[in-house]
Amino acid sequence: MALASPTTPGEEIDPSHTFSGTERFLVKQLFTGLTELGPDGRARNRLATRIVPDPTCRQWKIEIRNGTTFSDGTPVDARAFARGWNRSAAVETGGASYLMNDIEGFSKVAGGSAEEMSGVRAVSGTLLTVSLTSPNCDFAARLSEPAFMPVPETAGDPGNESFNTRPVGNGPFTLEEHREGSRIALARNSTWAFGKTKFDRVEIRLGHDPAVGRAAYAAGDVDWTALTPGGQSTAPQGMVTRPSPFTRMLVPITARGPMKSREARQAVSYAIGRSKIVQALDGLGAPAQGIVPPAVPGFVGGGRCPSCDAQDAEKAKQLAAQAGLKPGTEINLYFREMSSYPEMAEVVRNELQTALGLRVALKPTSIGADQFDDFRKAVVSDDASGLVLFAWGPDYVSPYPMLWPILGGDLVATSDNSYFNLSGWKSARFDELMSTALRNPQAGTRTSLFKEAEKLALDDLAVIPLANDAHAAITKKSEYTGLELDYDGHPTVATAALK
Repeated sequence: MALASPTTPGEEIDPSHTFSGTERFLVKQLFTGLTELGPDGRARNRLATRIVPDPTCRQWKIEIRNGTTFSDGTPVDARAFARGWNRSAAVETGGASYLMNDIEGFSKVAGGSAEEMSGVRAVSGTLLTVSLTSPNCDFAARLSEPAFMPVPETAGDPGNESFNTRPVGNGPFTLEEHREGSRIALARNSTWAFGKTKFDRVEIRLGHDPAVGRAAYAAGDVDWTALTPGGQSTAPQGMVTRPSPFTRMLVPITARGPMKSREARQAVSYAIGRSKIVQALDGLGAPAQGIVPPAVPGFVGGGRCPSCDAQDAEKAKQLAAQAGLKPGTEINLYFREMSSYPEMAEVVRNELQTALGLRVALKPTSIGADQFDDFRKAVVSDDASGLVLFAWGPDYVSPYPMLWPILGGDLVATSDNSYFNLSGWKSARFDELMSTALRNPQAGTRTSLFKEAEKLALDDLAVIPLANDAHAAITKKSEYTGLELDYDGHPTVATAALK
């Protein structure tokens, strides 16, 4: 099977350096971890047979399936997982910095003063124990991430270029060829713990421009290519989609200016038709009904944000009057000149001008190497006010990394830090609910507490949800069976087959 990638991975495609994009897809084909995400976003055990916390959720025991190997024949055991975790912890640019920072001893490995985290121990070949710096009953939700994959002894230290560019794994495929920036070929791994794939070989053609992938598909050169907003005006034949765990939102700067009052924020929310935002994304998405996207289990359905569920210009005008938001008031709208942000900014400007008579001053940040830093600097400056077009998705599938980084009271963004609470909103009750949820061992109760925290933020419109993204691709459905989009929007090549 041949497929086109919309992004070109860096030279390093090993688990320690990987967290998103084409690299993430490749790691999932080359490695099998403790758990794996199903299409519904729920984790299922793979090489883990049991994952059990103590009553405080600070100490964890992970039992590992016995007898599996890497493609080179060496064992995949608790030591291989500990080795992989420690290797990830030592990589500054990978996912470990936010996925492992509460494991005891992480800071020493990350800082270079230790080679192994004191909180990760291979007690035996089939038992791994983990000690956290604070209780976190949500810890197991992270374990499908690339940073937690096992690696063989030949991986060596994180600077081992040979392994980083041609990793040896234990997944459904092995790496046959890696031409940086051009092509990657995968071959069936006959020793995979979960059987043999139907495909003998998968070829990935790499490129920076999604339009090139679409052209290759149209020419019959590839059988699958991803779609991104901005590339098509109508849904192409063979398109498949699934929800993506990202929310596009307006972040109101609550510390000063016209968005300081809740009524002003409500007026803005009621004034905007979410379907028009989705149109600006080429239809690849759905109107947002909350902060946490429906791709996160437990957060499907409306009712959480009444002003999100239905546009109401009259109610918007009433609330604007209560807030003293008069026609002609100037509102800044900050955004980055990339992807679909300019199109969404135009929609927001038109909606607020039409419904409320506001004068929206567009504040774009130009494309460049330091674009995000420049954007953030403008938004957190002492004289910034108004609204910010922003998007956020969780670092792993849980409400916690969706809500806490952008709303936590201890994470208000300033020029002196790198935090993402751009609104400056704070609530002691929200912080308490989030902390209580992390300490509750019952998954259902945790979800309820996270929902309560989200509802509190939505009632105050600490952020204004606009749309949830969707993964999309075009594929030759008539030629394959079982070729779907996985949770990350990647093709399910490990389970697909020719008809």
